[in-house]
Amino acid sequence: MRNIKAGLGDLRRLQRESAEARTADEARRQEQASRDAQVLQSRQSDALLFARVVQSVQPLNAAPRLLHAPSQAPSRDDIHARIVQRRQRATAEVVRPMAPVSDLAGAPNESGTDLSFAVPGVGPDTLRRLRQAFWPVGAELDLHGYTADKAREALAQFIEQSRACGTRCVRVIHGVGHGSARGQPVLKARVAAWLTQLPGVQAYATAPSAHGGRGALMVLLRLS
Repeated sequence: MRNIKAGLGDLRRLQRESAEARTADEARRQEQASRDAQVLQSRQSDALLFARVVQSVQPLNAAPRLLHAPSQAPSRDDIHARIVQRRQRATAEVVRPMAPVSDLAGAPNESGTDLSFAVPGVGPDTLRRLRQAFWPVGAELDLHGYTADKAREALAQFIEQSRACGTRCVRVIHGVGHGSARGQPVLKARVAAWLTQLPGVQAYATAPSAHGGRGALMVLLRLS
């Protein structure tokens, strides 16, 4: 009898727990349904409020669409030209044609003197700073072993490339002539004359001894 009573007690307890679980589930469903109803009501209220706000708005007349004719595909030559220009800009190659320069126009007569040059508007303080290497040297061109024609071409390209790279001050080494037949610098006068004719050169001066002395020139470039 005791076993039967215990079994009946367990059965009643399971039934009671099952009923409590069903009640809890029903309460959760009702609560969720209530929340969903509140959200729906809020959305309907927002839509109604928006409709009231814009009910007096008049639609604008639609402007006619502008149809563009499809552009023609670039030719193979155009594509090649663009690639070359991009490569030149990336490697700072000269795109503009170089200005012609004369060999000895305005060249100094004495090879053993210090050289200097400045365009109008550049004061003596700029030349003094060049002689003192005030501006850091951003690029250097060594013309030892060059013929006059090669040196002229190399100098023009060097100045243009330096400007394209945003270099403010450069050094040009022309030598002092120790290796020449007469013991005189061959390119010194020519380099000085060429620099005065190249666009973008603001000033130059003989380098200080630590930067080559009378065998080199410190050159200040205009970047704009």
